[in-house]
Amino acid sequence: MQFDNSFSVQAPLDEVFAAVSDVERVVSCVPGAAVTERRSENVFDVALRAQVGPIFRRFTGRVTVHERDRAARRVVMTNRASDARGRYVGEARIEIGLAELGSHTNVSIYSRVTVADGMLAEKTITRGSAKQMAGFAANLRALVTG
Repeated sequence: MQFDNSFSVQAPLDEVFAAVSDVERVVSCVPGAAVTERRSENVFDVALRAQVGPIFRRFTGRVTVHERDRAARRVVMTNRASDARGRYVGEARIEIGLAELGSHTNVSIYSRVTVADGMLAEKTITRGSAKQMAGFAANLRALVTG
């Protein structure tokens, strides 16, 4: 599955880039997510509590940053996720691109998500993703403007 999202933040590009390229800061913008351990400069263990359909589930993951390119205004990372029992549920490749628009910064997030067979229905993931992205956008705005 692929997701393409964008939103605007009323903050200078450098401030937004600093936030999205810092895993500990950007993960805190994802509703229900937190970094649980920093393994290296580019590898982090994370935890997420998210609503999947009518229930809340807990997931763990390992986020790896593959690219932080200030000149290209781009950050690329992957997240390999497991459920609370340690079973692999899927992974995501996330590309964040920024563009300066006057006093605003446009944030574009392209995600390619692979889910283990039988783990979750595409419709459920799509709904959950839209809700998570709305919360993420609001939290990122608050982080860089507050």
